[in-house]
Amino acid sequence: MFTCNNIYLLSFTYYLKYILIFNIIIIPLIYLYINFVKIIKKKIKINKSYLKTKIKPLYYVITIVVLSLILHNMLNNSHNICYINATPNIYQEYRKSFYFLEGKDIDKELKNNYLENILTNKSNSTLSKLVYKEVNIIIENDNEEETQEANEKKEEVIEDNFLHETDTNIQNSVYVIDGVFYYPTYIYGNNNTYSGMFCPSNPEAEGFNNSYGYNNYFYTRLQRFIDDARQNGYTITMSTQGCRRYSTQSYYYSTMDSGRAAAPGHSLHGFGIASDLEFYQSDGSVCPYYRNDANCPSMGWAHSNAYKYGLAFPLLNASYKEDWHVEPINKNKY
Repeated sequence: MFTCNNIYLLSFTYYLKYILIFNIIIIPLIYLYINFVKIIKKKIKINKSYLKTKIKPLYYVITIVVLSLILHNMLNNSHNICYINATPNIYQEYRKSFYFLEGKDIDKELKNNYLENILTNKSNSTLSKLVYKEVNIIIENDNEEETQEANEKKEEVIEDNFLHETDTNIQNSVYVIDGVFYYPTYIYGNNNTYSGMFCPSNPEAEGFNNSYGYNNYFYTRLQRFIDDARQNGYTITMSTQGCRRYSTQSYYYSTMDSGRAAAPGHSLHGFGIASDLEFYQSDGSVCPYYRNDANCPSMGWAHSNAYKYGLAFPLLNASYKEDWHVEPINKNKY
């Protein structure tokens, strides 16, 4: 029976668990430090009056520790799913999945079983595929209106397995399903929907296939794109800022001209699915800022061939033209 299908219940249990652990371990250490280490360091003279002032707080410390220990053991021994499995990794994965699925019109039992598997740390790829298949269908139905030009480009995309990626494991708040990159819809006041909030501190140690923090599949497309450019005699490099943190985007937004940078929380750079490319001339020098596809051949090749790799340059005709900004063609909000 599913007993923890509410994010608020799990959050309460998660923080309760760590408050109890803090009471059991940290409070006694703080008391010992204040009352013994300081005595030794400051060479305080111990007498009956001094000890009397220190005994009363000790009763409070012992009471807090004992009560916390009793409650901790009760919850553990009662096999409470929320309490036992409320570890940082499980809690973060459950929270992200809960908000991702919240409001989606899918079978309630299927959704609860999926969340229960996360909570109990069980792996079930079949169940995951069923959940995200339903979500994918819903999202696709919500995005039926596409421009004719976009449809034509999608039809031209080279049929290749690397454009049909599927990975329901979240990276920088992004899911990839059947080659479509799904990222959160910005909701004011909900930090979980802001880009740049979940950038990895050590990408390769956290399951990324690159050291920059790009989404794995976006990086694979980008690297293949750059490698093929080189084989055709063109030099292009990607930005080493694979996942742009919220604080960095805030700095750009506040220091650059109005309209020049996306508002904090909105940039695809913060989801690891956008990059700023650098284009080079045949002599190895960087193409000048004032350039076009003709006088910067590497950029011309990039703009003409990006669609073959599932990539696009959407800001070529923006009010502030960015001929270097690249992102996936196939992306949607959830």
